[in-house]
Amino acid sequence: MSLADLAKTMDLPKPTLLRLLSVMEEERFVAKSGTLPLYAIGSSIFEIAESAETVEFEDLVSNTLKSLADDLGFTANMGVLQGQSVLHLCVEEPARALRIAVGGFLDHTYCTGLGKMLLSRLEADNLDQHLPPEKTWQSFTPRTLTSRARLDVELERVRKHGFSVDDQERNRGVRCLAVLVPTGAPFDIALSVSGPLGEMPETDVSRIVEDLRQTAHRIANLPRLNEALESVRTRWGIT
Repeated sequence: MSLADLAKTMDLPKPTLLRLLSVMEEERFVAKSGTLPLYAIGSSIFEIAESAETVEFEDLVSNTLKSLADDLGFTANMGVLQGQSVLHLCVEEPARALRIAVGGFLDHTYCTGLGKMLLSRLEADNLDQHLPPEKTWQSFTPRTLTSRARLDVELERVRKHGFSVDDQERNRGVRCLAVLVPTGAPFDIALSVSGPLGEMPETDVSRIVEDLRQTAHRIANLPRLNEALESVRTRWGIT
């Protein structure tokens, strides 16, 4: 840009702007060329960008996840498959006294909203590596799915409707809804909210799922998300 264009854009007097640009040129933040100088980004800017620390996934998404948790009043969570478990990448609690425990840093795949959403994305011959032996499936509540046949039916429902439900399967009195985050990454990430069954009735499921999908798209469009996902992949060995 020319000095005149910069002055107009920044609403600064030309002499003031020229003094600022002179210092910035010395420090290589801008570079100029031509007899009627045009100013461009200098090499120091690129050096700063290249030396910036890798952004952490949790730092990047936490504000968006917290807004979802506060808006709905439910615990918000994001996770990926790691072996036979769901790895929780980021959890945010709502600003309220009643909160829902999410079961730890690693949780089961076959009986959680995040787990079933992520399992539904796999081909049938890849499911076994992300499930423990069927005879070891623990029944946490009377509603826990403890057979592969029932799980396969449930996963087909998830594929059809585009969201998963943990209906008191992991914790009694707690419902969880989950959707996929459309990141385009080589591995899948899911987003969920969990809350008391009485506050998440069937009549509210469609509205909550729509809120989840909107938040999932906002997360997918966050700047530097690809960089953060690469950090997740490297740190946790996600494939």
